[in-house]
Amino acid sequence: MLDDVMAALGTVLPRLAAVTGTPGVAVAVATSAELRTAATGFADLAAGTPMTAGTIAPAGSLTKPVTGLAFMQLAEAGMTGLDTPVDDVLPAGLRGPGAAPVTTAMLAAHQGGYYSDIVTATAPTAPAEPILEYVRRRHGTGRAVEYGGVLPLVTEPGPYSYSSFGIGVLGGVVEHLTGEPYAARVRRTVFDPAGMTATSIDDGHGTPTGATGYMAFGDWCVPSPPLRTAAYPGVGMYTSITDFARLLQSLLRTARGDHGLVTPDSLATMATPRVPRPRPRSFSGLTLELADPALGDDWWWGHTAAFPWGFWWEARVWPHRDLAAVAVGNRWDMARFHNPATRSAPGLAVEWAGHWAASGAPAKLPDMDGRPRWTGPRPTPESSRWMGVLTGERTHGLLGVTERLPLSTIGARSLGDDSAGWDPEAFARGVEQARAVAPDPEALGVLGRELGPAAALWMLECGASSADLTMPVGFYAGTAH
Repeated sequence: MLDDVMAALGTVLPRLAAVTGTPGVAVAVATSAELRTAATGFADLAAGTPMTAGTIAPAGSLTKPVTGLAFMQLAEAGMTGLDTPVDDVLPAGLRGPGAAPVTTAMLAAHQGGYYSDIVTATAPTAPAEPILEYVRRRHGTGRAVEYGGVLPLVTEPGPYSYSSFGIGVLGGVVEHLTGEPYAARVRRTVFDPAGMTATSIDDGHGTPTGATGYMAFGDWCVPSPPLRTAAYPGVGMYTSITDFARLLQSLLRTARGDHGLVTPDSLATMATPRVPRPRPRSFSGLTLELADPALGDDWWWGHTAAFPWGFWWEARVWPHRDLAAVAVGNRWDMARFHNPATRSAPGLAVEWAGHWAASGAPAKLPDMDGRPRWTGPRPTPESSRWMGVLTGERTHGLLGVTERLPLSTIGARSLGDDSAGWDPEAFARGVEQARAVAPDPEALGVLGRELGPAAALWMLECGASSADLTMPVGFYAGTAH
């Protein structure tokens, strides 16, 4: 079965990368006994470095299930429980006086009452902050990071509210109960037993290297700004598709009855729906995203992941099929902001792998033209500045990075044949325009509107869903929910 699936994926991956404008894509597919990989394109366009199954990239929210596994190991050892109040397994007073009662399971299911915090980003040269100190400081500040803390950090516990910070707090529980730094703990109890020899946590004690992420405007690709996250138990892992597929393969064996990283009962608990997610027929388990169990043999669990502003991942396990798949692509579509599975190269690769494993790969695929093609406007000095404004808004406004980042515009290039028109100095001016008024959401909104109808048309040409600069101010600086 894997022979047919991988042959089909190998055929379509070049075209999939081309039509989505993704510089490089890699995918791994595994059963509990076999693991296969395929890759296409480039991990770095300027250097001509190929994307491979071993290419290391920031894995964003794929870190969350790792934190969940580390926590479940402690629950199995009797050191905590799913209904244990979080404040009983953290240092006294860490969450501040009057913190609302929250259990560990509520944290793991994104019901802990934390608003947003998609990524808490800093410059990679900023001093590292131990996770427990970070958690204490953030509670003391009491505001979400987006747009300078317009919204409170804490909302009413219970309803689903996706928060990387909340999983960071759960990582703090792991660190406090074990007396072992989070990164060292997951290395010893998750990565090493699963054979993930090339995987690490970026906790400030070494900068991982690997693929270059790209901010994409049509087919024009600009290297992503260098960022590190303070909430590394939520989004701080660096891995390859081969390494993460080894983790999924281990969990497949556990789903079939083997006691691996956790017991079968613990894994089943993690994969039990706890609260609906905004995506249709989707639920949150314990640090896992779940499809509707009513899908029967098509039911899956896993996680979508991203790291700003250059990487998207998709990982799924179909336990009834004894199948897992994970894929990464180094493109972030800046015109749309969000890159769901049905529109991204990694998401489509994983969806097709799961479908073909069940129904059979197509007997014959049409001839595939994998040449890059132009899907947006060629850059001009003016649109180079607009690209910079968006980059500055996302980085210094949405993520709240205060430092001036060492943006690399040397590696900016087209996936097509024509790179004329790019103006790196205009791009840098745009970044500074946004940085000058960030993180004020109103001022950033005014700046976006002042760019005028030419910028609106340009956004549509780059693939935006509306004639507007895609600044997510309305969502992340609106009413807490």
